[in-house]
Amino acid sequence: MISVRRWMVVAILAASLGTVAQSARADGLATSASALPPEVRRPLQAEIAGYLARRPDAFDAVRGALGHRPEMYTRRRNPVPEAARELRALGAEGLLPMLDALAFDAPERGALTESEWTALTVGMLEAVGALRDPRSGPVLRAIFDGAASPRVLSAAARAMGRLGGDAELAVLVEASDGDTRSLAAIQGLGECKRIESAKRLAALLARADEPRAAEIGAALGKVGSSWAWRAMGPRAAATALAVREVAARALVQGFVRHRGARAELEKALGRVAHPATLDLVSRAQSDADVETATALRGLGLRLDRR
Repeated sequence: MISVRRWMVVAILAASLGTVAQSARADGLATSASALPPEVRRPLQAEIAGYLARRPDAFDAVRGALGHRPEMYTRRRNPVPEAARELRALGAEGLLPMLDALAFDAPERGALTESEWTALTVGMLEAVGALRDPRSGPVLRAIFDGAASPRVLSAAARAMGRLGGDAELAVLVEASDGDTRSLAAIQGLGECKRIESAKRLAALLARADEPRAAEIGAALGKVGSSWAWRAMGPRAAATALAVREVAARALVQGFVRHRGARAELEKALGRVAHPATLDLVSRAQSDADVETATALRGLGLRLDRR
């Protein structure tokens, strides 16, 4: 495999220097090279090629992932194919090999089932998202635009949210209302630790129907998670408090409106744990009907005990 790929390196490097050469590379796991704009595709291909020449072992490590293969996952107590953990463990050294596999040159599928093949794709997307490297942005956006599998679509959206750049935020905001990608986009916004993401989710919850309210509430719980913001350190403290306040206000208002989603909204409020939450709950009781006021009092007591 590596000898063939070394020839590919020569071809790509020659093309980057202006020599006429044709690419022998296949499409990736989740998208194709042609889905990337040329001004992005060419330098990324050249960077991948250079890294392959220096670190073929990193490409071998990515292509040697085993968690999605039946000989490995069937040994587990919960036999589900999953590759994210071992791919995340590769760290930054795995980024370019994973982008290569996702967009340019998929590994050989062999006898893998659809579920196992999808698990490899999702595992790479989760590992790439965890690295939050801007070089992954165009690839993630291309995958999100073209993914047919709901699992791949959601994984791409979550990875975009973790990256959290302006381009990724714009795509997620646009897709979050009304089309077939909206649920995945909402999940992606939940991973995007920005005030704009929290405000978008709050606006969606304000006009959501009952089934979608719980999903938006869960995303608000993630974007406003007090634990996640503490892990980001003191530099994020001011942004954290603002995001958590937006989430808390929206969740309390959602609790009032959406009786069927109250369990999920309460769980999200517990994750956000904004200092003003109990006051927001108390004030909401004054304009509520008897049943809702009783539910709010119970909510306040439970949150206070936490």
